[in-house]
Amino acid sequence: MAGKRKHSIRYLITVFLGTFSIAAILGSSSEAVLRFFPAAVTWLLLLIVILIGILFDIIGIAVTAADEAPHHARAAKKVFGAKQSVFLIKRADKVANFANDIVGDITGTISGAMGATIIIRVVTKHPELSNWQVLLNILILALIASFTVTGKAWGKTIAINEANRIVAFTGRIIAGVEDFTRINFTKTSKRGGK
Repeated sequence: MAGKRKHSIRYLITVFLGTFSIAAILGSSSEAVLRFFPAAVTWLLLLIVILIGILFDIIGIAVTAADEAPHHARAAKKVFGAKQSVFLIKRADKVANFANDIVGDITGTISGAMGATIIIRVVTKHPELSNWQVLLNILILALIASFTVTGKAWGKTIAINEANRIVAFTGRIIAGVEDFTRINFTKTSKRGGK
């Protein structure tokens, strides 16, 4: 019991520190882009952040909905990425926490902050819109929330219906990244992971 509690506390501390680091890095880099790049790039970056949140939400749902057996069968045949898929499913709670909560909440917070920063830039360039700043802020935040929630609702349907395909594809991507970086994120043996 004490060992489980210790492991749980260590996991929570890791989640807190990891989230803080990711949010700080993404927040500062998006802030730099917003300050120094043209408006078209900032709108594109905002769209990318929203899409990342939706994509990770799909992965988080798919991992919890996927069947483990077909991925074990693929791993037995040494299909590339199959062991990584099994790794994801066996740790579905942590993967879903990372994908849905950590990445989802960070992208949601950053996209809201980016929206507000974009409006400030628009009002600074066009002072005649300053009387409408509050309304513009409300509109951009409502649009960001609407796109995010609608995208995630659409993504959840796909994630549940195509869970095994999504997890298999995600496993292949992770296996490819592991091969390229020579870092074994999933701690799977090289023979079955390839």
